[in-house]
Amino acid sequence: MIRALIVDDEAPAREELKYILENYEGIDIIAEADHGEEALELNEKLKPDLLFLDIKMPKINGIDVAKKIVEGNHKPYIVFVTAYEEYAIKAFEVNAVDYILKPISEERMEKGMEKIMDNFNGEREAFYNKLNSFIDNIKEKGENNPSRICAYKNGKLIPIDIREIIYATVEDKNTVIVSAKGKFIINCTLSQLSQKLDKASFFRSHKSFLINLDLIEFIEPWFNSTFNVTLKGVDVKIPVSRSQSKEFRELMNIV
Repeated sequence: MIRALIVDDEAPAREELKYILENYEGIDIIAEADHGEEALELNEKLKPDLLFLDIKMPKINGIDVAKKIVEGNHKPYIVFVTAYEEYAIKAFEVNAVDYILKPISEERMEKGMEKIMDNFNGEREAFYNKLNSFIDNIKEKGENNPSRICAYKNGKLIPIDIREIIYATVEDKNTVIVSAKGKFIINCTLSQLSQKLDKASFFRSHKSFLINLDLIEFIEPWFNSTFNVTLKGVDVKIPVSRSQSKEFRELMNIV
């Protein structure tokens, strides 16, 4: 029996994965964790054979959890769970690391599970070499994405945590950041700002808007295959233009 641990900060995602895994004989879900620190604790305490690990989590993300596990005493086989096509297509396939793409479905699981089990039963040292290459690849790309950025308000420069940026737009020819701290002006174009931010989290939904995908509260289908997006913390509907709607659908896994 393969003892598995599920790690995801969203309870519905954990429940969906548990439900689908019930169809596979030989896998026993021994525990769940809703954040990275708990995952590390349960990994050392319960010593699972298999870890289903979400990437985008608060505090410690899945990549850092994997890095700590590889450096630790107990090393289970890790399957990443991600909602981001960008990660899946590039880093995962380049490094031959197993993943499941959100939203999780029986069809997606069926396509990936046979390969996952073959790799699980394969040479473990080769797996950890691939995993280390994957982690290094992701870390190297992530170094170009700052954790904070400075913007102006009342003649002062205010440091803003990137995760607190709700969206950015253009007002009176100024690039404006709207964050949990308020509204600020930044001395660059919207395109330049977009280049500085992690493309897994920030999306140019419209020529005048850059949105934080992690803060989407709900999405409204609109005319001509477009969408309106409502973000947490602000009372404004932000458009997804027709030219951006295909990429938006793929990023958000709208089927």
